[in-house]
Amino acid sequence: MGQHTTTSERIDELPLLIHWLKQMRVDVIIDRVLGPAHGNWQGLSYGELAVVFLTHLVMSCTHFLSPVEAWAETHQVGLSQALGRPVRAQDCTDDRLAVLLSKLGDEPTCPGQVIEAELGQHLIQAYALPTDTARIDMTTVSAHHHPQDAEGLMRFGRSKDHRPDLRQFKEVLGTLDPVGLPLATATVSGEQADDPHYLPAWQRLVATIGRPDFLAVGDCKLASLENRAHIHRGGGFYLTPLPMTGHTPAELQAWVLQPPAPMQAIRLPGQEAQEAPVGQGFEVAVVCDWPDPDTPTRVSWTERRLVVQSAAHAQSQRLALQERLTKAQTALTALNAKPATDQADLETRAQAILTRYRVSDYLGLSFRERVECHTRYVGRGRPGANRLTQTLESRTWTVTSHRRPAAIALAERLAGWRVYVTNTPAQRLSLAGAVNCYRQEWQPEHGFHRLKGGLLAITPLFLRDDDRIRGLLVLLGIALRVLTLTEFVARRDLAASGEKLKGLYAGNPNRATNQPTAERLLKAFDHITLYRHETETEVWYEVTALSPLQRRILQALGIPESVYASPVASQIESG
Repeated sequence: MGQHTTTSERIDELPLLIHWLKQMRVDVIIDRVLGPAHGNWQGLSYGELAVVFLTHLVMSCTHFLSPVEAWAETHQVGLSQALGRPVRAQDCTDDRLAVLLSKLGDEPTCPGQVIEAELGQHLIQAYALPTDTARIDMTTVSAHHHPQDAEGLMRFGRSKDHRPDLRQFKEVLGTLDPVGLPLATATVSGEQADDPHYLPAWQRLVATIGRPDFLAVGDCKLASLENRAHIHRGGGFYLTPLPMTGHTPAELQAWVLQPPAPMQAIRLPGQEAQEAPVGQGFEVAVVCDWPDPDTPTRVSWTERRLVVQSAAHAQSQRLALQERLTKAQTALTALNAKPATDQADLETRAQAILTRYRVSDYLGLSFRERVECHTRYVGRGRPGANRLTQTLESRTWTVTSHRRPAAIALAERLAGWRVYVTNTPAQRLSLAGAVNCYRQEWQPEHGFHRLKGGLLAITPLFLRDDDRIRGLLVLLGIALRVLTLTEFVARRDLAASGEKLKGLYAGNPNRATNQPTAERLLKAFDHITLYRHETETEVWYEVTALSPLQRRILQALGIPESVYASPVASQIESG
């Protein structure tokens, strides 16, 4: 009998991911935007290299460049089979990946934005995605390294991660409901304010969606009068909370104490009539006016101010206030354990406690002076009848606090109330509809979670060049699209069939879900192995048979089982 050798390589979700990326036309779009590589560049194109790197990134949960070459060598057969062309390890060196990132992140030409627009337009059309609502959000990303350019992306600024000691950049994310699919991203330096970046993100959403009349939802950074004016003038709609600054707190208080419109109960979709509403509110029409500084024109429009109280937030804020009051009074009492000898110092420490617990408006302070007299003999020796004495005074101060019932009652009355603004007609977006819509703000936050600590974690960041950082964020944005689109397509198929998937939860095989995450769907393909058999006269390949769960996932995603077919030896070996 001749010699028979068998080698293997784990392919897991690799064929699925590459098929998904090619179906999204990632390679085609990148190649069209970046153009052909220079004459000395042999092997994979920019787009094909991006597909390989993205596959490695998702499978390995790292964007470090140097391991990709070795990974490509150990997955050479699977990559060649999935891409439909030979893949060499030297096609995936860290030098080549660095060139790809630099081209994607080139600041003057901004190819990443062009790629995102074409990709978004293709996905909307190919998957018949709804385009009625989009969201804009922004976060900070901190890193423990020194950048090449102190005036580049990595700057000190206001950190949303509560790490003011670290340099950071900011990431803008525009997503599409109900998928949470990214349509527009932007990477900007970390010292910049958030507000100016919301309007450019909206404009890019308009270009990708192809029309302006969708509802743009964002946090209070979207609520600047300039942003609202531009969106209204551009034919778009917005929904955003007003920040509690300027005149807003006084207006809110006046409206809550004397509502100018009938109060409405707010219920979630599908909530039974006998269930307690999640909140209440009313709306007020207000005329807005914004003078355009670039033209002699003004933008005037009527917007709806939605004055809303969340029952859950009201209860939470009331409990939090009482807790802060109790803690503040306990801390103030503790100051008296050792009476102060300096009144000014005691007052400073007491005010610091009020500030720490944010109760300055709700607690009053009283300071009490205590004078004690002590008699002592003058000089040394035993006291006698004629011994001189002197009287000494010692002064100490203590503090007491008292609650201000009227201020506390007003705070509890105002608890849970917030003002939202929209220019959307009531027939399109009701008061309850606006509240329910804003409650979906978790969608971009879910994307940020994946980028900041999940499967696609940006940190630790191994790059120092700004262009390469921007290029990496373009690719991470594409990877995020892969995950969100995987979830959406699978969940849509399961909803249409009324099915639930079992076997996605390790240790609980009977647990079923119709809302699987992309991470669990991809993990279901673990341990699929490609075997290479060789004898003296023959070479052939074999792939682990798919399980019923794996076949059902592929069906839900619209991916043919043939992506896991055994490679044809003649094609692979010749390549």
